Amino acid sequence: MRILLLEDEKKINDMLTLYIRQEGHTVKSFLHAEDALKAFAMEGYDLVISDLMLDGMQGETFISRIRNQSDAYIIVLTAKVGSEPKLSLLRKGVDDYITKPFAIDEVLLKLRNIERRIEREHTDRFTHKGDIYAIKEKTNRITRNAVSVNLNPTEIKIIRFLMKHPGQTLSRDQIIGHCLSESEAFDRIVDTYIKNIRRKLADKDLIETVYGEGYRFKGVRHA
Repeated sequence: MRILLLEDEKKINDMLTLYIRQEGHTVKSFLHAEDALKAFAMEGYDLVISDLMLDGMQGETFISRIRNQSDAYIIVLTAKVGSEPKLSLLRKGVDDYITKPFAIDEVLLKLRNIERRIEREHTDRFTHKGDIYAIKEKTNRITRNAVSVNLNPTEIKIIRFLMKHPGQTLSRDQIIGHCLSESEAFDRIVDTYIKNIRRKLADKDLIETVYGEGYRFKGVRHA
């Protein structure tokens, strides 16, 4: 899994990063919430692990901002005890929580449980020139030949939109209307996203440019 870790106590951050990497996961760790939010907006993650007591931003605010962008799994580290604080976290869209102090085995067990849930998720699949692509519905992660590819959430949205209209030429305005926010709504930003998708997937022919009209998806979608 690709995991984003936000923990402002450096010793705990370093320990979690070490053990999670030893489990074979990719981890990007942060001490500050704003840095973590910027990274999350640029890249896709399967899971976010966040401390609740943060410097500079309330943990609840951080969680809400993540949840507004994505359905990625969220585990919260919290020193708060009692049913009401935990129920409040679940209402905000948190998938699980770990009470401090914790044993590292508890953390790793919860990661394995989430990994199994991800494996059972609905997956959109398509092929192109012998390569097999898969997009997980909940976590919005894409793999190429079972290897994770680091596309950001907007790039994933664009691929999904094109994939649902195979063989059709979709205009820049259509792509903007379905995939981009109002702040990004200008023609040439679509060209930039398409260029980045081609580069990251190492497949320049998956999305065809139809000059003067838009873009066409050339992969074969599988049920």
